[in-house]
Amino acid sequence: MYLTLDIGNTRSKFARFDERGMLMDEGYGEALEDFKGIEAVVLANVTNKPAEIEGLHCPVVMMNHRLKLPFTVGYKKPETLGADRLAAVAGAAYLAPDADFMVVDAGTCLKFEYLHDNNYLGGSIAPGLMMRYKALSAFTERLPEIEHRDFEPRLGDTTETAILSGVQQGFLLEVEGRIQQYLNKNPSGKVFLTGGDSAFLAERLKTKIFAEPLLLHYGLYHTLRLNGY
Repeated sequence: MYLTLDIGNTRSKFARFDERGMLMDEGYGEALEDFKGIEAVVLANVTNKPAEIEGLHCPVVMMNHRLKLPFTVGYKKPETLGADRLAAVAGAAYLAPDADFMVVDAGTCLKFEYLHDNNYLGGSIAPGLMMRYKALSAFTERLPEIEHRDFEPRLGDTTETAILSGVQQGFLLEVEGRIQQYLNKNPSGKVFLTGGDSAFLAERLKTKIFAEPLLLHYGLYHTLRLNGY
């Protein structure tokens, strides 16, 4: 059995795979000593904190650009690439081999990643959904930080609903615009959606997408096996 760890800015998540690549289970926050029979671990850590992996007695692989990957990396400074970005692209490359694609990763940050002719070109990073709520409060004197809740009307008639409308509509329109721009130039390209806020987007996006919450974990697992573990 193989363990994948996604140590993110907001929370950490794990998944376990068998040797056939079948997902066994996934979740949050289990103690590492609770994992039994793990043959190897691969992790993506986007924080400055060291991963606490002392409880595991098996090979531990850190996701990075130096590993053998299922694509080439055209990024100018690959050493600065987030492990989560590489893993998400690896997951999409596994699910759609030989295809051009864009990955939309709606996590703490909103990330767009592009692969063309099996070459990872790079992408963009913007504030995620929850970060936008926090920024409005942090950088103004009087706007409150509000809790996210679904708000369908386009116009808000109170400060709270105006923030809900602005954040959610802006987030959705940014993603829709990016997807449409990509498909206009790449009609046969695929679009993958992942990340903690992917469910919010999947319910509202009008274009055809492939929603896979565990895209990063599939990428971690298949990269681990590609490197001989």
